[in-house]
Amino acid sequence: MKDTMIGAFSDAVLTIFDRDEASVLLTQAFFDNPAHVFLYPNAVTRRARLMWLMKANLGVQFALGRSFAARDHRERVAAMGFWHPPGSPEASPALLARHGLLALPFRHGLETFRCTLKVINMIEARRKACLNGHPSWYLNNMVVRSDCQGRGLGSSILRRELSYVVDTSPFPASLVTQKPQNVTFYEKLGFQVTNDEPIAINGHGFPNWIMVRQRPR
Repeated sequence: MKDTMIGAFSDAVLTIFDRDEASVLLTQAFFDNPAHVFLYPNAVTRRARLMWLMKANLGVQFALGRSFAARDHRERVAAMGFWHPPGSPEASPALLARHGLLALPFRHGLETFRCTLKVINMIEARRKACLNGHPSWYLNNMVVRSDCQGRGLGSSILRRELSYVVDTSPFPASLVTQKPQNVTFYEKLGFQVTNDEPIAINGHGFPNWIMVRQRPR
């Protein structure tokens, strides 16, 4: 599938050498995401903290996941995402340490670290419950650069991924999102909401949708 043209964009696979550029793209995309606003309510410091978090997390994504992307005519990343294949192992402490994530409580504070763990555990427990414990292709960090939005790029690359990766396997696809406009986007591609209960901790929280797309029969 590499180098397949998607309109004015070319198909690509990201590598660890794209981590800096991808970190910037993810930081921009998730700056106003309700979950990240909840974890980092101070807008002044949020961008720098998200940049560090995204870069560290991308190291784990590259180790455990399968990337897909599109580049523009200047070879810049225009859209990207990761699949965690069915049966993927969870990130080990050694892997987290290798990419710096165990430094989170020291860099961003112990309370932010504890809250992050609670949020992750709550979301993962619900996602697994929606799948009845069965494995799935788990979609992570699916974003489109802001100046490339509205041109059908996101739906094109994800539709291709679903056709060539997910639908050729016996497993469904799953994802988590916190924005209602994303729910509409994914519904058009066959995903269905399986849980829409907000995430709440100590009386505060954010909206959350878990979506699953069953393999076509």
